[in-house]
Amino acid sequence: MTLRNIDALFSGARATVFGRTTTSAQTQLLANLTSSADDDVMHVTARAHRARLPAQPGPCAVILDPRWGKPDIIAALAEAGCRAVVWAAPKRIGDDVLRAARPTNMRLLGGRTAGVFDTRNGLNMTTLASLPRPGKVALISQSQSLTAAAVDWALGRNLGFSWLACTGAEADIDAADLLDHAALDPRTRAVVLQIGEIAEPRKFMSAARAAARVKPVLVLQTRADRPGTPPGPDPARSAAFARAGLVECENLGGLFDGLAALELLPSVRQDRVMVLGNGAGVCALGTDALRRAALTPAEAGSDTVEKLGEVAPRAHNTGAGIDLASSDIPETLAALRLALADRSVDAALLVHSPVAGHPHEPMVEAIADAKLDARLMTVWLGLHTALPARAASAQARLATFASADEAARAIHYRRSYHEAHELLTATPPPDPTVTADAGAIRHRLHVLAEDGVEWLSAEDTQETLAAYGIVGGPSGRAGADPSIRVRIEVIDHPELGMVMRVTDESLGVAPAYGFAPLDALLARRMLEGASAGRLSATVEAVEALAQALVRLSKLVVDIAEITRLDLHLAIGPHGRLHTPTDTLIEITADPRPPRRRLAMSPYPARMRHRVTLRDHRTYIVRAIHPSDEPLVLDLLESLSPEEIRLRFFNTIRHFSHDMAARMTQIDYDREVSLVISPAKRPGELTAMGTIIADPDGREAEFAVLVHHAHTGVGLGRHLLDCLLRQAHARGIGTVYGEILADNRPMLELARSLGFTIRRSLDDATSVRAEIDVARYRNAELPPPQDSDDAP
Repeated sequence: MTLRNIDALFSGARATVFGRTTTSAQTQLLANLTSSADDDVMHVTARAHRARLPAQPGPCAVILDPRWGKPDIIAALAEAGCRAVVWAAPKRIGDDVLRAARPTNMRLLGGRTAGVFDTRNGLNMTTLASLPRPGKVALISQSQSLTAAAVDWALGRNLGFSWLACTGAEADIDAADLLDHAALDPRTRAVVLQIGEIAEPRKFMSAARAAARVKPVLVLQTRADRPGTPPGPDPARSAAFARAGLVECENLGGLFDGLAALELLPSVRQDRVMVLGNGAGVCALGTDALRRAALTPAEAGSDTVEKLGEVAPRAHNTGAGIDLASSDIPETLAALRLALADRSVDAALLVHSPVAGHPHEPMVEAIADAKLDARLMTVWLGLHTALPARAASAQARLATFASADEAARAIHYRRSYHEAHELLTATPPPDPTVTADAGAIRHRLHVLAEDGVEWLSAEDTQETLAAYGIVGGPSGRAGADPSIRVRIEVIDHPELGMVMRVTDESLGVAPAYGFAPLDALLARRMLEGASAGRLSATVEAVEALAQALVRLSKLVVDIAEITRLDLHLAIGPHGRLHTPTDTLIEITADPRPPRRRLAMSPYPARMRHRVTLRDHRTYIVRAIHPSDEPLVLDLLESLSPEEIRLRFFNTIRHFSHDMAARMTQIDYDREVSLVISPAKRPGELTAMGTIIADPDGREAEFAVLVHHAHTGVGLGRHLLDCLLRQAHARGIGTVYGEILADNRPMLELARSLGFTIRRSLDDATSVRAEIDVARYRNAELPPPQDSDDAP
């Protein structure tokens, strides 16, 4: 539906409850709501009837009895100003209820939900027996029981949440909606997510990528034990999480460790951890845990070692860490300060054993009072005396863990986010050229499928693969021993649509999973995953195979009629492709809808067109591609200081990779970004324009940039017209832009297209230009002068 009105669940000052409590969970919800509301909770228990509705039910309602969830009552609640409903009734939400809510965008959470609670606003609409503490991490869960467990665990560690929500059966509000809410919430620093089912893959991946770009997201997947499914996490889901930039936790304990890291530890970009312990054995214990988590035990610098002898004479460097030996508390604190001040150390891990004369609790109290750097993690070994030490550490808001392995795992998750974020913004090389006539192939396969063909013949298979350059190139000589043999499958996953699976047949390790479309960087990552990092092939062979994967992903995107593919490839040492045998391609005349078939939005090649403008020069307009980053940087660096100020509202001396990556690596489901090149110089950019829609798709913000050497010929007008046409095609209602008040050319362009200009409420130096997209398209304005094609 929409992201609108979800805020009513979090910011509502009061709620109305409909129906009597019949379960212990409902009783708890009513008690929570009553105790947390500023005003008396309006509780309607009389027989369900539209006439019994209160005149002003408030922005949020809680339904305990499904008889209060009838379509006419839902519609009446919406008319009275209710914007969201927590469906706490045991019966599921019916389709007729959803239809009744849709015209007013009323949102429904549930059924089988544990509710929602914004700890900063205090309205507790959950079934939880414990009151969560305020914090900076949002908790999104699909499971009532796991929500309760997470809250109870967090209370035991003195950790809190900015807000939490359990989506339950997700009849309406789903995890993707809440990820969007978390991404836009300035008071939420990170997100912990539990996923048991992905109902809409494209929507989920789009929201997950948007959230992961701006803050860490840890995810735990759970799934029902169904016949035919292997035990454990779904590797295809894991690949989807990685593609979206999420950090996956392997179990519930790992999720809780990650939560502690997000809440208590500062950002850790590298992995150099110094281990300190009151004994050589516990130092080795910590160092071994770091290595198991693929972290780097940090060695003390020479200055640190020299000063260590002064502040803690009994301490010494064992090579596996700093053995504090029998150092007293002041000496231990001094050693910890030294370690945290060492520039070669990213974090410090204190592993403490309750040896004679060194009990845990006095050390906990001393560390808490010393207010050491937050990069310090503590582990209190044992159980009898360790339990109160851990409780005291939690009360003091120290990052404490039950074992060295848990501490190492926590910092590994913290670092993994930065690795995932870097992969999200890595610049891929240009895609290989594919000249296949996708329309003709699609038509031929559709005709075959309608005639009852399920599997393509060897001849049709070879022809289809050759059209995309996957086979038919140079082949190794007969009998040559290839350096790498892989099996590439395309399967129809029940949740995620078409999934690519690569198996290195020479190694026999677990396969790697990926999603079309692929670029060369993603293809190489799949190959590394399929070989567990043990690729023995030459660079030429790996590159040839990566290119074949990219081409195959293009085939998957283009030809919806393909439902399964099984291909064996052999690559020779010099990158020669050995012709596959026994390749199978299954087809259908009734493919899945695009948003169910592809979890990732494909590159919109259809936007490409040519236009001839007033100076009789011809330009190529197309959607931006991630590999355009160097061209975008060249364009930005060639702008005058005044052009930069007018476009970016500021003076920018250097355009970074991160900034260019954000402009080129876009979510085509939510953004449209067009670039323009002279037809005679396609490797040069002269203009670019973007619209970025809110998660609802209700509004979109535009920005247009034209290089000074190409102004005055209608390029900006054509670009903005193309963006408005795309907005209309996507159902966007309003397009707006912030324009500096002294940017006269842009203001004149906006007015000429029908934009309304208003003063900006946020900045006196700028104005807001806004246009109703439907009205613009219905006005039937003439197309840009001399346009010879349309987007």
